[in-house]
Amino acid sequence: MKHHHHTLPNSRSHRLSLLGAGALLALASLAPARLQASDHIDSPTIAQDRGSDIADMWAFLDPNDNSQVVLLNSTQGFIVSGEHFGMVIFDSNIRYRFEIENTGDAKPDLFVDVTYTPGLGRLTTQTATIKLSDANGNILLGFTGPTTLATQEPQPQPAPQPVVTLDPQSGAKFFGGNADDPFFLDDTGANRFVASSLMNPGHPDTSLLGFRRGRDTYAGFNTLITAVSIPASYLRGASTSVIGINAVTQRRTNQKVTDGAYVGKGEWVNVDREGNPLVNNGLIPATRKNEYNSASTEDDKRGRFRNDLITDLQNFGTDAAHINQILDTIQRNGDILRLDLNVPNSGPQGGNNPDGGFGHLGGRRLVDDVVDITFTLINNSQPLTDYVDANEVPLRNVFPFVADPTQPFPPGDNPDDHTRQ
Repeated sequence: MKHHHHTLPNSRSHRLSLLGAGALLALASLAPARLQASDHIDSPTIAQDRGSDIADMWAFLDPNDNSQVVLLNSTQGFIVSGEHFGMVIFDSNIRYRFEIENTGDAKPDLFVDVTYTPGLGRLTTQTATIKLSDANGNILLGFTGPTTLATQEPQPQPAPQPVVTLDPQSGAKFFGGNADDPFFLDDTGANRFVASSLMNPGHPDTSLLGFRRGRDTYAGFNTLITAVSIPASYLRGASTSVIGINAVTQRRTNQKVTDGAYVGKGEWVNVDREGNPLVNNGLIPATRKNEYNSASTEDDKRGRFRNDLITDLQNFGTDAAHINQILDTIQRNGDILRLDLNVPNSGPQGGNNPDGGFGHLGGRRLVDDVVDITFTLINNSQPLTDYVDANEVPLRNVFPFVADPTQPFPPGDNPDDHTRQ
């Protein structure tokens, strides 16, 4: 278990040193104000709009079939098991979108959109519509599928098994439903580390990051997962094997309340976005976080937030060479997660081969310890860890790869609910 690690073994130090050299894709530091990493509750607007809150985004090749690209986002974090009926509902007024860039610039070329019918909770499912379209609006594939039922059956009854819809024409797959939150981090340690960088700019107290020795803030909590698997042939560009992925949640410009329910009209606009983990939470000032979420990856490339990124990296004592590396990843060509379709991915729980995944042009896998990789990078490639090394529970070995949600606990005196706050 990850919270049993009390020291940083030499082998781990060596691994982090190597990753620091290769983690040009791995941004992330922390922010002035408060960190809710990876992307959980990253702005004032999102704090009041949980349905559109992108907690995290992952993109990787299916380790069982590298011809398939798996795209996942988690929204509405911190779902407690006793509120599945009321909280496991996708917002029918949101467009859950993955932007795909495959020409080497910051402009999206393809869009994977998922929308849901209105939901009621309480043993009812929703219907999702999944579409892949190009920049001209041409539909390249489309299908529908049900979400997976959420129940409040107490343990030891198992959670409902994920319902995966296969589109026989394209080979694409879909899953939408409740799951254990796959992200892992000691948020309290990270927040204290952030505070030290603000009180002593350029001289943060790095010991604060791991002072709680591996308590995973996200253990025991569930989240909503939107997952699609699409053949790489649909996403690959004409001149490069590298694709970029940016996740956004969008609402229409006009939100009207009718009979107590929201109805959206007008153009779609961004409410939240995530490319590389921890960027908005880590490097954008509180006064500009809403603005960052509403902006585009092309705005990043134009330098709209460049000075903010540099200032906050300097607060962490990041040197000029590492600042330059980080800007290459999250600013000069947009804040976009990069995935080389020719980099193999293999192993259990969505893939774990050491030469793939985050920092190796392999996108971001569920097992990738992006927190340690990122903090090591901003610490000028000197190993830095929060001692939270893996998810609290094992992940699946097949799509959608996420673990079952935590179910309500049975009657008893003070049962362990697995939370590690």
